[in-house]
Amino acid sequence: MVNLLKAIADLNEEVIRLAARFDQSSSESLVYSVEQAAEVLGVSRSKMYDLLHRPDFPVVDLGHRRVIPRKQLSAWLDQQCMKKAR
Repeated sequence: MVNLLKAIADLNEEVIRLAARFDQSSSESLVYSVEQAAEVLGVSRSKMYDLLHRPDFPVVDLGHRRVIPRKQLSAWLDQQCMKKAR
């Protein structure tokens, strides 16, 4: 019985470690989907598609999928703030 409880505790710890690793990897992805970028920016999906058509907005076409690079989105947002400050 003690061995079974220890095995369950060890398994539980491993599940917690794997879940933490999964959370870190998904939060550190290199790109956002259109839906994820809309959520990050706090805009509707239709507004996000409007942004995708702007020539200065960072978007990459990967086959039939459009993704927004995380770092370039941050840089683009910084540029928008700088334009507004002028």
